[in-house]
Amino acid sequence: MGVEKIAVANHAKESCWPLGDEGYSICENPDCDVIYFTTSGSRLLRKSDVKTRVTFKEKNDPRPLCYCKQVTEEDVIKAIENGARTFEEVRLATGIGGRGQCTITNPAGRCCSRNYKPFIEKELKKYGRGGSNGIMMVNK
Repeated sequence: MGVEKIAVANHAKESCWPLGDEGYSICENPDCDVIYFTTSGSRLLRKSDVKTRVTFKEKNDPRPLCYCKQVTEEDVIKAIENGARTFEEVRLATGIGGRGQCTITNPAGRCCSRNYKPFIEKELKKYGRGGSNGIMMVNK
């Protein structure tokens, strides 16, 4: 998936500059240590070349979910453990989402909601909570 140069420049360590004129994509394989690669494949930026933790590349905490508001998976879990019962309650407790700067703050250069919404729903289900209207769910 292509990533705007401003996102790559924001997350690449200065030692990797200049980035050149070629377009970049993000490697979405969680087991690969490459974060960005050029269209031709002539340039790779690895985890060690990037300043920001990339959620799907990280195995250890903290794992970022919302880069604009600096919310992690651990923050979401804590909100649910502290009583949040719906997506909206998790959003209110953590502040996740809504700043709209994802194309710059998220290393993938796209809206973080595609990652945090499913994660929140999955975690709510683990606790027998969730649903779009706040009705408790029963896990069988």
